[in-house]
Amino acid sequence: MVYTPTLRKVREGWGTRSSVVILKDMKLRVGHPPSWIDHKFTFLKVFELRVCEDYGNSSSDCKKASSHNKFSTIHGLLTMSYIALKNNGVKMEDLAIDVLSWQLIQPRVSSESEFREIASDFGDPLEIVREAISNAFDAKATELRILFDVQEIDGLATLVIEFEDNGTGMNAEVLHEAFWGLGYSTSRHDKEKIGEKGHGTKIYLRSDLIEVKTENEQGAWESICERPMRDLANRKMHSPKIRRSAQWKEGGHGTLIRVVGYNSSERSKFNHNIVRDYIYWFTKFGSIERLADIAENVNFTIHLKCLDDDDYWECTFGHIFPEENSDVNELFSKYETSAGDYFVRRYLYLNQRLEDFPEVSYDIIISVEGDQVKRLYNPLIRDRKRDKKGTYKVGDRYGLWVCKDYIPIERVNPWISFGTGSSSFTLLHAFVNCQSLKLTANRGSIVNTSPLILEALQKVVQQKIDLVDDDLSKKGIFTLFEWEKEQRTLSQEKSDFTSRRKVILNRKTAVLNGRTLWEPSNESELFGLFMTIYALHPELFDFEPVDYNTTRGIDMIARNKTENNITESDFWYIELKFTLRGTLNHGFKYLRYILCWDFDKNVNSSTEFAAVSESEPRFLETHSLSEDVNLYFLNSKSSANKIQIIKLRELLLLKLGVTF
Repeated sequence: MVYTPTLRKVREGWGTRSSVVILKDMKLRVGHPPSWIDHKFTFLKVFELRVCEDYGNSSSDCKKASSHNKFSTIHGLLTMSYIALKNNGVKMEDLAIDVLSWQLIQPRVSSESEFREIASDFGDPLEIVREAISNAFDAKATELRILFDVQEIDGLATLVIEFEDNGTGMNAEVLHEAFWGLGYSTSRHDKEKIGEKGHGTKIYLRSDLIEVKTENEQGAWESICERPMRDLANRKMHSPKIRRSAQWKEGGHGTLIRVVGYNSSERSKFNHNIVRDYIYWFTKFGSIERLADIAENVNFTIHLKCLDDDDYWECTFGHIFPEENSDVNELFSKYETSAGDYFVRRYLYLNQRLEDFPEVSYDIIISVEGDQVKRLYNPLIRDRKRDKKGTYKVGDRYGLWVCKDYIPIERVNPWISFGTGSSSFTLLHAFVNCQSLKLTANRGSIVNTSPLILEALQKVVQQKIDLVDDDLSKKGIFTLFEWEKEQRTLSQEKSDFTSRRKVILNRKTAVLNGRTLWEPSNESELFGLFMTIYALHPELFDFEPVDYNTTRGIDMIARNKTENNITESDFWYIELKFTLRGTLNHGFKYLRYILCWDFDKNVNSSTEFAAVSESEPRFLETHSLSEDVNLYFLNSKSSANKIQIIKLRELLLLKLGVTF
């Protein structure tokens, strides 16, 4: 009889059947539970097994029973176990095999691949500065020296970076595990510290050489690692070394890290303005915590020397915010149409908690700032006329940032609506800090955070932004913008008035029937003069103007002079041109007259006139009525319709004796 056990059958028959449990590197357990006989064997694979109950009492019977392919693998096992089974009174017909027992799997990690991936996961070369600063804060340092230098090593210009702090230093164990190891952060369960994943120092591996000197109350050590990235790229583990050293640090504690050939010595970002900007925006040293009433780090100092510096610069702690300046009356009185550029008002919502997640706290800091104020404290905002390396537009940096440890992580402008138009976001220098955020390994994103927490956080931020928006509209920067708009309108009108008055005083005039006529300077003034002349002397014209419209199409519609009702008249176009040139922006088909002030100097009897949708040009035709009086027409060879041109300057002179 052949018995194939299933999950259900084995569970039902567990109390009545014997069992053999086969696991890799584990023991063969034979007999009736719970009285087991243990025999340790090693197998490469666990098969689906079938067992015959009628084995008999000899090993030859076992061989026969194991003729099935899957039995051949355990044939040796059964043969070797036979004596033990028999001596312990186990009958072969009672034997069954339990194929449902668990096999332990020991997960394995490709260490060199993981180190290489983590080291390569840092996208911005400046992140080495962030990690060094974070480690200095976690080590309770109060000073950090940062040096960027280029030295000739093996005949090549090589980037050398040094970080030296006066923190607590490291012992041998911390060097072994936290600094050189992966995932052994000593800060993981300390909420007061920044590091939590044990990944940060792996950015140093992107170099040719790492040298570490550290000292604390337990002693001093030095450690080096040569060509770490080359080894990892060749699928070999890097090989750091460590040894005791003489005491070297004044004060007896601190750490010096020297990184040689970092990032293939690419160094375009390591000038003063770019590094300083990064420090104050994206590291713990540029924390916004001062405005959250946290003062424990205010004495931390960085001494910075970049590739374009001749000496060290001393940097003071904290993100840079301008002084508040929000009295709209004073600002407008001082700056008028640019008053909004100097407006600064802050809104603080500290120690708040999410309603649906009361264990989650947050702080919101909103600084509303005009454009010129930002440019006064931020030298990397791009000049409107120049685009220097490392500079950026206001819209590329400002808005709403989400933070952890009071360090900006990710800009989240899509979370909110603010002001009127997308440019309103550039007024915001705003941050929301939440310690419950879960960051990616490189601290570049908050995507690992619970979506429910992010949704709740977004909701409360928008509520606060709405309050700010409303306040700014009542007596804030939006009020100034309205005043500026009104003032610019008044200023423009004043300027236009002055300019036009000057033009008027220099314009030529004439007198007709006791009325002053102004020489036209454009098409609109030409129409005004024409209507005045028509009102005084309609007999000069063979038509009656009935409509004037310059918004679309030809300027004027007229009809023949007649006593008929307007509904019984024929209508046609009159085009007005201040100066008549050889090209018209209308067709000839419905045109009867062209009224102009004068001809362009290039127009003569040989001039061809082109028009829209006309394949055949027209030419200027002149008819002399007398020695001084001419009639002008645009004629064509194929069309019987002539277009008469009225040259108003000449008409006034010849008919009325009017000169300007």
